[in-house]
Amino acid sequence: MTTPPLSSPQADPGDTTPRVGLVGVNGYGRTHLRNAARLQEQGLLRLVGYADVAPDAAAVVAEHLAARAYDGPPPHGHRTLTDLLATDRPDIVVLGTPIPLHAQMIEEAFTAGASVLVEKPPVVTVQDMDRLLALQDSAGSAGSGDSGDSGGPLCQVGFQNARAPAVRALARLARDGALGEVEHVGLGGRWSRPDSYYARTDWAGRLVHDRRYVLDGTLTNPLAHGLMNALIVAGDHDDSPATPTAVRAELYRCRDSIEGDDTASVRVETAEGRTVVASVTLCAPVQVPPYVFVRGSRATARAYYTTGQLTLESARIAQPPPAAAVRAVEALAADAARAGRAPGDPGSPDLLANLVNVVRGYDDRLLCPLRMTRGFVLALNGMYESAGRPGPVSPRFTTVHDENGERWVHLVGVDDLIERCARDGLLFSEAGADWATPTRAFSLANYRNFTSFSC
Repeated sequence: MTTPPLSSPQADPGDTTPRVGLVGVNGYGRTHLRNAARLQEQGLLRLVGYADVAPDAAAVVAEHLAARAYDGPPPHGHRTLTDLLATDRPDIVVLGTPIPLHAQMIEEAFTAGASVLVEKPPVVTVQDMDRLLALQDSAGSAGSGDSGDSGGPLCQVGFQNARAPAVRALARLARDGALGEVEHVGLGGRWSRPDSYYARTDWAGRLVHDRRYVLDGTLTNPLAHGLMNALIVAGDHDDSPATPTAVRAELYRCRDSIEGDDTASVRVETAEGRTVVASVTLCAPVQVPPYVFVRGSRATARAYYTTGQLTLESARIAQPPPAAAVRAVEALAADAARAGRAPGDPGSPDLLANLVNVVRGYDDRLLCPLRMTRGFVLALNGMYESAGRPGPVSPRFTTVHDENGERWVHLVGVDDLIERCARDGLLFSEAGADWATPTRAFSLANYRNFTSFSC
């Protein structure tokens, strides 16, 4: 049975609609605010409060709610999560907050009995992950945090692309043998970010901020979806991503102004026997959609997880891809057409709606529970244990461009390098990049504590 909604002096005791509070209503928090307002209009939740220190927070909330048909009481404004929990006692807290605050805020919400939707990454160290999972288990039954009948608080993580149709179709192709023997699972990401991306907040591009781990890098934050999706594809089923056993990583930064990486090459060995290789950058001359792919002995398939496309390429010249794989691609396109999805819509599910429905007992399980992301966090820690602090790339390998008042750093030749490394399962140093330095693999056997870059 689900936990009954918490009451408050402002609540109707007979109203079982989940009470929701938002923490952070600017930045990506506006996306959560818009979605909460939409779901409130549909009667699926009640937005009872929000917490944000920004002077314009009240105006932002009022603007978004005014666009929706809702005649209930307005949400209360607060400056802290503590005040929000004490005053409005929400059933669900949505965290659109900086990375270094995630762990403590999830714990505070759990302690108050509230379930959580948190942005990726949920936490950045395995010890924080294990502490929160233990807290969930102590509040409910075994498996708490995945389903609504555990009696404990739930935690949904914002990896919405992990359940996108193209990613699930790619995973099935790998597991069903339609591509032949899997040689490796890969991630290719060529994005571009200006210097202002790192100036938007004081923790951006930092390894540690205010005595808390941030580990803000390419795979920790902007392309985190890609790494999570690759682990899911390498796993034995959609609810069980592959478990990392060893990581070898090369982490680089093309900017002197940051501590974290903006270019990374990572190989993850897994308990399932499948290797994941990620090749990514935020310094590409032209940004293109990232993709997760499976290289098989008969064909290679790519899932462009931000646009919903699935493509095939035969492993043999002048021979078509396997018929089963072709049918899977055709079925995906047909499903998208039936659902009325526009081109470029990945079809990712609504994670807040799913969390609300699990709390109410209408859905059985969360789409991306906290426990499901432990392997992702383990891989992040293994990356930094293997590579150490990201190494600088000499300016002679980069170019600097000014466009519309923005400064951009581009890594020369990175487009072809990433395509080759992703395709062939190579790290940058193995592909002969002049600026790359080999590293050692780090074993994750019995790994329980990340302590590099001491706080």
